[in-house]
Amino acid sequence: MSKSEDRAKESCSNYALKKASNCLDNADYGTALNYCSLAIKINPQNASAYVSRGSMHNDKERFKRALRDLNKALSLGLNNEEVYYELGFAHLGCEEFREAINDFSKALIVNPEHWESWYFRGCAFSGMELFEKAIPDLKLALSLDTTETETRKRLNHAYLGRAYQHLDAGEYLEAIDDFTNATESKDFIAQAYEGRSIAFTNLGKIYEAKADIAKAKFFQEEQKHSKKNSHG
Repeated sequence: MSKSEDRAKESCSNYALKKASNCLDNADYGTALNYCSLAIKINPQNASAYVSRGSMHNDKERFKRALRDLNKALSLGLNNEEVYYELGFAHLGCEEFREAINDFSKALIVNPEHWESWYFRGCAFSGMELFEKAIPDLKLALSLDTTETETRKRLNHAYLGRAYQHLDAGEYLEAIDDFTNATESKDFIAQAYEGRSIAFTNLGKIYEAKADIAKAKFFQEEQKHSKKNSHG
């Protein structure tokens, strides 16, 4: 094939990829996916097309398909933050936490400001119950995007997980600190007060323990009432 034919093939493939991007902007997922596939068919060496199609598979939770496309992009020499982030996301979706952590770490080497990689690496650490490592990642993600409520929720969940680990290890003061942080989330507030009451009891602080038990019961009842009302 001549160089002019190669250039024409690359140009047509990139045009199809641009059309895919326009379709995504208009929330036309099916057509976007078809254009990505067309871009690959025209030029099987178009690494960006594999990344775009892999990203769309991730959005639809087709993680195995995403991995195939993203690994193909890697084999073609594309190794930017987007490839590694999307790979990490696909591995996380498959609950392959070690692989996800490795991919997100590579994305962060390329771009240390990529908050999604900090966030999802923290989620992967939490999935392995490595809360000691999850908390710094989630805190950093939150510092990069302070408006993301899901990050704060995940961080408080990690605090709760680490608090129970401290409790099991007999590290009651550390447990109290983490349970206290976890009380900032309505989703975990009852559990956090209940756990903290156990830590206070083990330290012989009965007054504080009783106060936390009362708080835990109050929030448990409030959650039950809220659920009852939401179900009509």
